[in-house]
Amino acid sequence: MSETTAADVVRKVEEAPLGDLVRISIDEVQVQMDSYLDAEMDSASFYRRWEKQQWAVQDLDFSADVQQWTSLDEGQRDTVRRTMTLFFIGEQAVTDTLSPVLHAAPHEDERIFLATQIADEARHAVFFQRFFDEVLEVHGGLGAALRAVSPAATAGFRKIFETHLAEAVDVVRRKPHDRKAWVEAVVTYHIVIEGYLALSGQRSLLRFFRAVGLMPGFYTGFTAVARDESRHVGFGVMALRRRIREDPELARAVTLKMLELAEPTVQTVVNPDNRLRLPDPETTQPDMRQSPLELRQFSLDQTGKRLRAVGLSDTTVDEVLEAYRGNYEKYWSLYEQKQGVEHPVRWYQRNLA
Repeated sequence: MSETTAADVVRKVEEAPLGDLVRISIDEVQVQMDSYLDAEMDSASFYRRWEKQQWAVQDLDFSADVQQWTSLDEGQRDTVRRTMTLFFIGEQAVTDTLSPVLHAAPHEDERIFLATQIADEARHAVFFQRFFDEVLEVHGGLGAALRAVSPAATAGFRKIFETHLAEAVDVVRRKPHDRKAWVEAVVTYHIVIEGYLALSGQRSLLRFFRAVGLMPGFYTGFTAVARDESRHVGFGVMALRRRIREDPELARAVTLKMLELAEPTVQTVVNPDNRLRLPDPETTQPDMRQSPLELRQFSLDQTGKRLRAVGLSDTTVDEVLEAYRGNYEKYWSLYEQKQGVEHPVRWYQRNLA
């Protein structure tokens, strides 16, 4: 993509009102996100984008989604519902968790931006609650809906959110002047949870709904969520780059935290405890296939870009990515042991060999 074309895509995504987001692809959002790795980006730049990109959950129209949901086959509904559920739980979890990171941010401009991020996360939780209520018929308000869906949280998801994120943020709460603790919390939240897990899930769901041409209300709202999270991830990269410039030793803290989170992150992605109910890729139209190999490479490539933008060396980035890459085969094999069937990735491995 030429520089001019990339700039046009970035402008298109950044300036699109809510109603136009149904025509924006997640690949275009990704071009915008990559532009936020520029070393010239600062907190004020992200804040200005937040002001311009406001949207309201109440403006979304789910009437077509209600009608179209049942047109998906049972396996598709099951897979999509599982992913949506983890997003719903995760959005509320980070809304409740992020405030110590805001209060301990080293600079006032960073605290200003993080205040906007907490507002975004709350809006995302409301978006999912409204969709679950109107389309999936999980009623009773936000608290009741979260109680209803919380048992669906997977083992890897719980490790990331209830152990790693909760503990990292609690250290920041108890030691607000500890720069290393703050860096570890930002790595956990902005780089791994939003940058690795959330964006890969968004890409899968949005590509699927774009391919089938269904669920315009959800597609519009979830694209708005992805655009919001582009700012969050970009801010995380900027903030970590600042910390490493101030204290180069903190690059080691970033590296070690990324390595620590490799296994539970991949466990969350692969989720060996739940049987996948996906159509046979052999009989699926090529544009409807979502290869686990391609999704893994996407996640690794994007994470590598961010870690290099933070200031880690190529050698260190390669070491981190290899730790993530290696865990996939472990969890694909564990899936096969637990489920007694071949993981869908094997078809892609055979056909791409």
